[in-house]
Amino acid sequence: MSARRNLYVAAFVSASLAYVFVSLAYTGELHLLRWATFAAFFLVVTYSFETFVNWAETLD
Repeated sequence: MSARRNLYVAAFVSASLAYVFVSLAYTGELHLLRWATFAAFFLVVTYSFETFVNWAETLD
């Protein structure tokens, strides 16, 4: 497993746990559809940012 993949997995796990704990703390409920939406949005934004960084590095 590459270092970059380890960072992505760690970021996803920590963001998911933070979402779950905050959701439970404020509402007392956990909606799996809302978590899945958050997870999908998080992965799309992370992948988009990685693509943007790779594109920006080619401009040097």
